[in-house]
Amino acid sequence: MKSNRITLLLSLLLVSTIFTSLKPEGEPAEDYYIFPINPGQRNYLSGNFCELRSSHMHAGLDIKVGGVVGAPVHAAAQGYISRIKISWGGYGNALYLQHPNGTTTVYAHLDQFNDRIAEYVREAQYRNKTFDIELFPDKADLQVKRGEVIGKAGNSGSSGGPHLHFEIRDANQVPMDPLQYNFSEIVDNIAPYVRKVALVTLDKDARINGQFGRFEFPVRSNGNRYEVSENIKVHGKIGVEIAAFDRADGVRNVYGVTAAAMTFDGEPQFSYLTDKMSFSQTKNIHVFTNYEERYRQDRTFFRLYVADGNTLPLYKTSRNQGKLIIKDNEQHQVDVKLTDHYGNSSSLRLSLKGAQPEPESNFKIRYFSKPYNNKNYHVRGNTLQLYVPVEKDPEGMYERKLAKFFANRMDYEEPPAYVVNDMAIYLWDLRRGTPDSVDLCGSQEKLPIKMKVPAYNAFSFYQPEMDIYFSKSALFDTLYLTTDYKVDADREIFTIHEDNTPLKGSINIKLKPKMLPPGPRDKMNVYRISNSGDLSYEGGEWNGNTISFNTRSFGDYVLATDTISPVITPINVSAKQLKFKIEDQMSGIKSYNMYVDGKWVLMRYDYKWDVIWTDSDDQRADLSGDYKLVVEDIAGNEMVFEGKI
Repeated sequence: MKSNRITLLLSLLLVSTIFTSLKPEGEPAEDYYIFPINPGQRNYLSGNFCELRSSHMHAGLDIKVGGVVGAPVHAAAQGYISRIKISWGGYGNALYLQHPNGTTTVYAHLDQFNDRIAEYVREAQYRNKTFDIELFPDKADLQVKRGEVIGKAGNSGSSGGPHLHFEIRDANQVPMDPLQYNFSEIVDNIAPYVRKVALVTLDKDARINGQFGRFEFPVRSNGNRYEVSENIKVHGKIGVEIAAFDRADGVRNVYGVTAAAMTFDGEPQFSYLTDKMSFSQTKNIHVFTNYEERYRQDRTFFRLYVADGNTLPLYKTSRNQGKLIIKDNEQHQVDVKLTDHYGNSSSLRLSLKGAQPEPESNFKIRYFSKPYNNKNYHVRGNTLQLYVPVEKDPEGMYERKLAKFFANRMDYEEPPAYVVNDMAIYLWDLRRGTPDSVDLCGSQEKLPIKMKVPAYNAFSFYQPEMDIYFSKSALFDTLYLTTDYKVDADREIFTIHEDNTPLKGSINIKLKPKMLPPGPRDKMNVYRISNSGDLSYEGGEWNGNTISFNTRSFGDYVLATDTISPVITPINVSAKQLKFKIEDQMSGIKSYNMYVDGKWVLMRYDYKWDVIWTDSDDQRADLSGDYKLVVEDIAGNEMVFEGKI
């Protein structure tokens, strides 16, 4: 009982320390900003700060606007518009408001600007004959008062529905959690939820219930207290992962968890706090979470330990960086506290029993670490895991065959690490060398691992079918590179590693095709094949018979030719508005231009709906006479649509 009280006090102290430091020293007073949507009234969020998105950590708040465009957006504080960016994707129509205290507030996915800002932008768009534009007004150009309506909320850019994306950035343009300014418009009395827990082995000698790998465990709850009922047997270096989310009053949306703290037998091991996040760090979401599991089962587990290659500055950890090391036979307890911005907290408890590995055992178990993608091998960290069906002798005993790994121009005999569910598991430490094949009693199998690629160093890899160039910032951690090449349905497929592995930066790939698809070379480019078989444009530059391109994703790539022009479909042609649907089936839309009586006319574009249209309040657009719409795709195919208004 005394130990439990000590654990609870330590957890409370750690969380208390986190939240007393939530608002950085020297930041503005809590009443400096007003809420940008319906200030003074109850508001709701569809997304919170540092919520875990597919490729980044969310940099602000997503504020609900009732599911329709048009809600007035108020300036959170006095200042001037320092930047305006209009783009098809990303933030869409966005305003950046600089304040006297050095901070900047950002208002994104807007439907419209107020008349003064709209006229300033439209004049620049006509001057440059482009819809997409980025402007940096002088301080005196667009002064704004606190509370002034600067625009209307919308659904522009890469938005999934009408809302306002709102940020507060410090003097260095680093986003901060806006909720630290305690906006009374948001009410949250709901503690975070825990969906599931996972344990993962972090070196070759570690075991979880006698096995190497990653294992998920259900939780049961009593209010805000969660626990794993199973007493899990562990040995060696272990990591804890958790699938959890937060909620707020009055909405069904799920949010990210603001802070977490973990203790091991009462001793603090790991904590994080998401109160500030530099854009240069947001890609670390791929190592903050378990990227492979997000890819495989579309479920987000965040790690309660610092993975190799993770440079996020938001952690406080033990000397083992949150990784648990258990080599005794004692009972241990892990306690996790999850806390949202408003101090609502939940607790999770795991019981771990130290247990030495039993390599001679052949046991049946419910949680079996199966190979992924129907392959008989898997690489986890620096360990190659090989799965081989067990053969039994006439008396029903399994034969403990030695596997012969060929690496470093030598062969190494290895017994199975253990046998489970009639499957022999062999483990090979890849730091000893990269095996190109393995022999199991005369049956030799090639392994696809081609090379060990170190992180933080430039590296080049050459093959007859492809060359791959890694910059020193391309990888989070050491990569055991796999590649493949095959011809399927009269096309070459170039496989560059597995797409369940994240890249930190882009890599350059040179393909050396042996056969080319029909069509002109200048319209032939590289496309990535999705899991569903769809093609997405990657581009490429030809040099003789090779084509080079940059990518941020591993996966399968093919060459394809796009000779099909975009499709233009009129929706409305009148003196009040021009509206068209523009579509391209392969490379995608590159540009569009509308001319009426030979004069360029501004048209807005929403790529989500493939629609372009004129604004009814655009005084520069004289919609009478002959018109011509020219649309070009990325491959250079052009379509012209003409008519008369």
